[in-house]
Amino acid sequence: MKYLILLLPFLVAACGQGPSATSDVVVNDGQGVIYGEDTRKDVDSVGDVSQVAQATAMLVQEYNLAKKDGTWKPRLSTLGRSWPLCEDEKFLDQPLLGFCSGVLIAPDKVLTAAHCVQKKDSCTDTKFVFAWTLNKALQTFKEEEIFHCKNIVKQESSLSRGTDYAIVQLDREVPGVKPVQISKRNLEKGEKVLSLSYPLGLPMKQDAGIVTEYSAEKQTFKAEVDTFAGSSGSPLFDRQGNLVGILSRGQEDFLEDDIYRVRTQGGCIRFNRCQSGSCFGGETFFKPSTIDL
Repeated sequence: MKYLILLLPFLVAACGQGPSATSDVVVNDGQGVIYGEDTRKDVDSVGDVSQVAQATAMLVQEYNLAKKDGTWKPRLSTLGRSWPLCEDEKFLDQPLLGFCSGVLIAPDKVLTAAHCVQKKDSCTDTKFVFAWTLNKALQTFKEEEIFHCKNIVKQESSLSRGTDYAIVQLDREVPGVKPVQISKRNLEKGEKVLSLSYPLGLPMKQDAGIVTEYSAEKQTFKAEVDTFAGSSGSPLFDRQGNLVGILSRGQEDFLEDDIYRVRTQGGCIRFNRCQSGSCFGGETFFKPSTIDL
């Protein structure tokens, strides 16, 4: 996962022929990061969608939705077509849509990363969809399933202080979805946590991980979970289902130069695998408990 917003039009339109699946290209920078095994799972493949998953939002650029006769049709590509990945990577045939993630913290308010809605224009052009799972991925959205940004209530972004959050007020309350509870307790190193997000714009995935660095005095902490661009702003939960963090930044995904090189020279890109304790301790999460709500 990285501190960037997905540029799907660039990826789909990247020049050059499709890469060969017979050779891997070693990419030194800009890779998505998987800690150990790739343990990401489709949320709806492990049982009923939980309350916290129902409250997990996907942020979608308006131009990726075509409105007609009261419905919104998503303009979809697939992971395999958008990124020159090796054929044995997961989810290649699944569609991509979103560019960031978020979570419902009040009936009409979503918490996400500040860099996902940097200015008013990026908010008004952003739509919010909840619990976009694989079973729903090819369906047209009903009008009532699309939520619009009414206002950015609060926003703070400071690398030195570790703050990276925005609270977005939606155009209306989200019916039938219970806002998550924000935990105020301190976490322990090694504590198990659960990530829910839309990595690379894929349908919602879950991944279990552990806290690797935590200080009560800091506004951020680190955890090893498998996340990518598109996961920015996504919620992290403790074992009680309480919100303990939102994803702020982490290891870089692909660089445009690497994409171009693979598409023009052949080969394929493989996600970087990090052993536990490497890759600078994991992904960085902001503590929602430090926000003055």
